[in-house]
Amino acid sequence: MAILINGKDMKDAVIKTEQYEMKIVELIPDSMRVSIKGFDEPFSFVPRFVTITYPDTKVISAKDSGIIVVPTGGTVQTTIQFAEKLRLERMMTFELRYARKKIADISIE
Repeated sequence: MAILINGKDMKDAVIKTEQYEMKIVELIPDSMRVSIKGFDEPFSFVPRFVTITYPDTKVISAKDSGIIVVPTGGTVQTTIQFAEKLRLERMMTFELRYARKKIADISIE
């Protein structure tokens, strides 16, 4: 089963936002590991703002592991735990959101 993020294989995809870029290291039914790299200024990343949105529902991150401060040019790895198991089935598409803003389309092939 291949997981595509914005049309690229999960191991190659990098999600770029205004403040940071993020690579999804692993996506399994109950957690997601991410690697976050800062741009020119330090910024804060809050794992509880991450949500997975299916066509009919959304799954929120389960516990607040606190605010992660990413230093200038620094990189952190974090694991995001979700409130319930993620449903991953072939031919499924859903969205990854951060603070209600869509940052990626995820598809399962």
